[in-house]
Amino acid sequence: MLFQNIARIDWLVWIGVVAALMLLNEAARANKWVALLLFVGLPIILTIFVWPTTAGPDSSTGTWFHWVKVYSALAGCLGFMALRFSPKLQHNKWALIFPPAILAFNIMEAVIRDFQVAGLHGLVDGVVEWWRLEHHERGCWDH
Repeated sequence: MLFQNIARIDWLVWIGVVAALMLLNEAARANKWVALLLFVGLPIILTIFVWPTTAGPDSSTGTWFHWVKVYSALAGCLGFMALRFSPKLQHNKWALIFPPAILAFNIMEAVIRDFQVAGLHGLVDGVVEWWRLEHHERGCWDH
């Protein structure tokens, strides 16, 4: 069955988790020490005690991609946190290249993983879709 009924308790748990994540995010945005605890302390603890037991070689999360994706996203959080809490970095033009650079790196990881998993399957479809969109925006297909 594609769509199943969701129990009320599941909705309540989902709402609770989302609310907790939003509250923690706001606390990290407002206080540098809370941010350091959440984005430095917690990842160290999880890396040492949780990830080795959940990301074994037989699991779907034990590949290079998951490690790189998690830690590059964490690097992005730490970089944005440094930009937020350091006025010196906010005025450094070289530091401001970090947001687009980490975004490009994250996209590159996903593209490499796509080629690793699917090879060149879908490459033609992607190029054709791009070509179709480009020509549609120019009005070539409008009748």
